[in-house]
Amino acid sequence: MTRSQTTYLGFTLIELVAVIAIVSILGVFALPRLTGNDEFAVISARDAGLSVARQVQLKAMQQADPQSVCHQLVVIASQLGGNPISSCENSSSQRVVLDDVTVSPVKTLSFDLLGRPYDAGARLTKELTFTFSKSGATAAFCLNQEGYFYACK
Repeated sequence: MTRSQTTYLGFTLIELVAVIAIVSILGVFALPRLTGNDEFAVISARDAGLSVARQVQLKAMQQADPQSVCHQLVVIASQLGGNPISSCENSSSQRVVLDDVTVSPVKTLSFDLLGRPYDAGARLTKELTFTFSKSGATAAFCLNQEGYFYACK
């Protein structure tokens, strides 16, 4: 009695399901990151700006003079960082220079010893949103009335 050998061509169901699952995971997590440089640039600028803003706030909270202008957050269209006043010994010299990314609104904020933000000498009464944009891609971080910075929108 001879046995006939049959060869199967193709993939098993388990192999097909595994490949579909891997491709789905890559599609959800990896492909959006590869969509464009502009979106990556604004997210990077937002994250760097958020870090510098928190640093300026912490330095302002540690200063002895609550009316000092040495630790202010200065936001202009192409830069975000500490106040560049040369007469301040320990001023926040770290800045984010935004390459082809614009930020709005233009503001100069100061902070009290509890980290609460002030705009033109008055405490903020509503949340403030800083929007970073480049070629239609946008990212933002927000600052609430109590001084909490977070990535939003």
